[in-house]
Amino acid sequence: MRTVNLLFAIALACSLATAQTKISGSAACAGGGESHSIEVGDHPGHVYVVSKLNCTWTKPFEMAGLKSKDHEGATFREEDGDRVREDHFSGAGSMNNGDKYYVRALRTITAKTEKSGISQGTFIFSGGTGKLKGLKGKGTFKCTPEGDHGNCDIEGEYTLPSK
Repeated sequence: MRTVNLLFAIALACSLATAQTKISGSAACAGGGESHSIEVGDHPGHVYVVSKLNCTWTKPFEMAGLKSKDHEGATFREEDGDRVREDHFSGAGSMNNGDKYYVRALRTITAKTEKSGISQGTFIFSGGTGKLKGLKGKGTFKCTPEGDHGNCDIEGEYTLPSK
């Protein structure tokens, strides 16, 4: 009897699980010109900074048959001299039909990546509009500096609710 219950529970869990769909893409990202900083006050150079970020997909990713077009949002980071301690991002992107996806990201900072200018971290999808309503997912990103912008590559996976 326990074996039957266990098999039933496994079958139910498998039927409730949604398939993850993999995505990848590349974008050129630059600050949007708007930036505000506030001195913390404990020592010189320790500030909190909020900045606008804009990206254009140079190699769009695809979700639900749609292609990513552009992306914008805001970053919040703590800077201490030349060192960035934390960097959080929240924003929204547009697909080629006008539907939106919502994303949050956290940049990982190490001495090696800070010195090289490479930015990398993780992101989560937290919803969307139209065909992307109920969007969930996660992934990683890595940005390398080039001139006045960064080239960012993403890889991840997503799910949409069953219809």
